[in-house]
Amino acid sequence: MKRIIIIIASIVTLILTGCEKQVKEYSKNFFYMDTYINIKLYDINENEANKAFGEIEQIYEKYQNMTNAYDENSEVYKINTSKEKKIEVSDELLEILALGNEWYDKSNGLFNINMGNLIKTWKTAREEGKLPKKLNHKITKLKIEDNYIKNSNVNIDLGAIAKGYATELVGNKLEDLGIEYYLINAGGNILVGKNAKKDYYTIGIEDPLNKSNIYEKVKGENISVVTSGGYERFFEVDNVRYHHIIDPTTKYPANKMLSATVITKSSTLADILSTTLFLYEPKEAIKLVESLDGVEAILYVDENTILKSSGFSKYEQE
Repeated sequence: MKRIIIIIASIVTLILTGCEKQVKEYSKNFFYMDTYINIKLYDINENEANKAFGEIEQIYEKYQNMTNAYDENSEVYKINTSKEKKIEVSDELLEILALGNEWYDKSNGLFNINMGNLIKTWKTAREEGKLPKKLNHKITKLKIEDNYIKNSNVNIDLGAIAKGYATELVGNKLEDLGIEYYLINAGGNILVGKNAKKDYYTIGIEDPLNKSNIYEKVKGENISVVTSGGYERFFEVDNVRYHHIIDPTTKYPANKMLSATVITKSSTLADILSTTLFLYEPKEAIKLVESLDGVEAILYVDENTILKSSGFSKYEQE
């Protein structure tokens, strides 16, 4: 029997097609990290599914409560507003911050988790529909020493890493529970295990110029597919679009491409890299991907230019 199931999500869409085995499916929706999250689990019983959903919710809730820069009860908010000279950080948050600093170095400062004030300024501008009057924000690398942050210009925002990081933890938890067949759609951040119904999953990538169209399909199992683009959250002033991905070098939304999609095993890395590549010049972005093991990417530069990494073809769906 042929079925087509389309899961609507921002930026990437999962498409299951073809002759599929009939297996039990359990599905649940959550809302964390400012996004809708859909989890599908396959080929298990109801008790196993309910236990897994409970574990999954605990992970997303925990990391939302830890990393939300706008929640006064979160660890990140308390760090950002602390008056202490040295601020102690939990081991779990420290791991995320260290990853952020690692990619600050690898990206020559383009990926920066310490520009929360600038991001907040643009968030306010987007909500009000008008350009910010001043962009005199100081942009620096977060200073970490052992388990402490040196309180010098601390403006942490983990919007480009936290969701991917939590989603990877969810995937790891499912594997620990013996669940191999799963699909996680965290607001367009896709992480899939094995496919219980056929040989692989097919994932569609939206056309940034027409979101009702899929411009590329990729296939695979045990992979993460994440796209960053400027066409989901934006506002316009005088027919100019201003989106939410900010270039720290200009303090304005990046304008070097329309979307960047990354395929790799790690949801954390895919989340980080999709944002990082979006900030690069397109050819330099491809060079960065080529220097990394187990990573492929496709860049929608404009309606006439689409760039792919050299190994991307192994994921292409005919």
